[in-house]
Amino acid sequence: MEKLRLSYYTIPVKLEIEDDKYLLTHGYTGAIDILDKDIWKEIEDFSKTSSLPEQTIAYLQKRGYLTTHTQEEEIEYVKKLAQLLHKTQSKLYKTFGFIISYDCNFRCSYCFENGISNHGNQWSKWTFTKEMVDKAYKTMMKIEPRKELHYKNILLYGGEPFLRQNKEVIEYIVLKGHQLGYTFKVISNGYDIDYFENILSPEYFSFFQITLDGDKENHNSRRFHYEEGASFDKIVNNIGILLRKNIDVSVRVNTDSNNFQDFKSLNELFKKLGFTSNPHFKTYSSILRKYNENDNCDVDINYLSMDTFNKQHQKTYNGEIYYQDFGIYRHYLSYLENGSRCRLYSASCSAQYGSYLLDPVGDIFTCLETVGKPDQVIGHYTNEEPEWTEVRKHWFERNTGNALNCQSCKYALLCGGGCLARSVHTKDGFKASACFKFKPVYPLSVNRAYSTYKQSLLLTTNSKIK
Repeated sequence: MEKLRLSYYTIPVKLEIEDDKYLLTHGYTGAIDILDKDIWKEIEDFSKTSSLPEQTIAYLQKRGYLTTHTQEEEIEYVKKLAQLLHKTQSKLYKTFGFIISYDCNFRCSYCFENGISNHGNQWSKWTFTKEMVDKAYKTMMKIEPRKELHYKNILLYGGEPFLRQNKEVIEYIVLKGHQLGYTFKVISNGYDIDYFENILSPEYFSFFQITLDGDKENHNSRRFHYEEGASFDKIVNNIGILLRKNIDVSVRVNTDSNNFQDFKSLNELFKKLGFTSNPHFKTYSSILRKYNENDNCDVDINYLSMDTFNKQHQKTYNGEIYYQDFGIYRHYLSYLENGSRCRLYSASCSAQYGSYLLDPVGDIFTCLETVGKPDQVIGHYTNEEPEWTEVRKHWFERNTGNALNCQSCKYALLCGGGCLARSVHTKDGFKASACFKFKPVYPLSVNRAYSTYKQSLLLTTNSKIK
């Protein structure tokens, strides 16, 4: 017993709504437990003294919180586990997307594609042709011949995929894809969606993500059509079209300090229009990020740090507005509701093991934030067989087991190592990632998930009593 010690990968979170309790998570067993603070203090000081019953000690050891392994041995184990998880994941589902066109009808100052478009002044006019569509579908089978391992939702992306001038090729893609057994999800600015009303059906489309930049005034000042101007009313109208067609819509609100308060008026508008009562509708807050520190065209944006972004959401909206938090809230709520262990990740997204984005000129990318950048092409599909570049290794081999700044991080298998796109443009390569953002938001989102879980239990109990 004297050899037992607190595992380096034990992660405690003090619960805000229950002052005498802690939520513990173990970073490589995935165990989650709610413990009294007195028991946590005993575990925390276990190597010094402990009066815990043998049965409790055995349980804590089984869950991973107490271990006979040294910190170095645990780290080596996690490195090997990450490599195994990554190898397994790479053999499973492949996701596909079509970059319909690099052209766009908006001129957003903060767009991460400004680097390839010179702020909209040099957008490539290349758009998918029917011939390239046919090649793209064939290439999908070349990449993964086992169709059962294809994720059945193909992403349509750009530039802006749903430009009115793309109507014919979009219809061709969707109808051909439907015949092949696929449906589609779309990331769009929403402006020209009304031109596609004849094919808008849940039979073809499972999901649309549409972006707003706050209320009408803020949105129209930053997110406008390059020829027709203000876009807010038209986009909101088109959201209504999608909802009437019973298609799921997620409204992403790009958030900085200038429009942070806009959710109140936006929610009032959505409620008035009947959106909030529609089961196909949801909205969330997404932090605006500066992609190029040398770019001074986004003077109308007042960027927030991730820490400030999350704390302000907690303070101002008390968790009522869903916001990006690496999926921590959603995952933990599911774990608590189902009594399950944490899912462990070797990478933060499918861009690192099985995502393929095919563009109209025959290039293949893996990450949405790198499309159109020549140095991030992972392959080509203009010939009979896909041809791969060395960049593919950079993306598909990196995981938390070989990323230097992840190897000794106790959160590594919970966050997956951060966004690799953030490290592509830094001098440190794999060593630099967005993982520093995960740790501060983690206790906030875990507490939010636990609070929601307890409220749902209370509602269930009260309904049974009645």
